[in-house]
Amino acid sequence: MHYFIDNIKTYASVNKKGRELQIFVQQFDRYLIADECSLDALKCDIEHQIKIMNEKYPRSRPVLLNVFDNGKDGQWTILVEHDSDSIVCIISYEKVLGYYSLGSKIREFTKIG
Repeated sequence: MHYFIDNIKTYASVNKKGRELQIFVQQFDRYLIADECSLDALKCDIEHQIKIMNEKYPRSRPVLLNVFDNGKDGQWTILVEHDSDSIVCIISYEKVLGYYSLGSKIREFTKIG
């Protein structure tokens, strides 16, 4: 099963740590994710980057990754710990239902005729 990062929403009112995290996650906007294992690896990479930023900026409030997945699509929200109104960014993804390829259509037609 493939996944597609269909939207990354960032918020303007963030500090330097938040801006660095936004820049990090924006590199994955519109990415196709190969499978569930790769999706989990990306989530772990983002959590690792959050840990690095929390250590780099110890005097700012820590941020964390909140995960929501309903089986069909999901959302990861980076936000300030204990403050759900202070959002750094939201990363939304969907399962890819299929794909269209001209090459597969050509092969299909040649089998018929």
